[in-house]
Amino acid sequence: MVNKTIILFIVKFIGFYLLLNTIYGFWYESFNPVADPLTRVVTHQCANVISWVEPGVKAEPYPRGPEVSVKQDDKVVINVFEGCNGVNVMIVFLSFVVAFSGTWKSTIAFSAAGIGVIYLANLGRVITLFFIAKYYPQSLYFFHKYLFTAGLYLFVFAMWYLWIEKFRRQNHA
Repeated sequence: MVNKTIILFIVKFIGFYLLLNTIYGFWYESFNPVADPLTRVVTHQCANVISWVEPGVKAEPYPRGPEVSVKQDDKVVINVFEGCNGVNVMIVFLSFVVAFSGTWKSTIAFSAAGIGVIYLANLGRVITLFFIAKYYPQSLYFFHKYLFTAGLYLFVFAMWYLWIEKFRRQNHA
């Protein structure tokens, strides 16, 4: 027989995931045909950090679509789309933490810390992709599609593991 705890976890995870994804989808679509504010902020922050070591780097909205270009000397190096802002990874992370929740204080604290860490990791990912696109453009697809996506999700799995261990200690203390 299937354990009720497992079924409750799955229902909570899927329910929260669908709720957050739906809200985010409506929010994101409300900015169509231009890039949403979070994608613009992420791109501008990345361009600002890159400009510390690369002269002439700036972020500009793409004139014909919902992305933001990171340019160097008016040449596009990368375009940042909605999927590159990290929100989808944050939604998956939050859905798990809520589905495997501890006390409300620890759930909120861990969720906030996790979102912050994911946000910073995603900024590092986009910044690194800029340098790969500039210096190793033939490798961009592999790094973007496979290596960094897997790396970001492995990082989230590691945070989930920490959450489970923390939750177990709370309940067995």
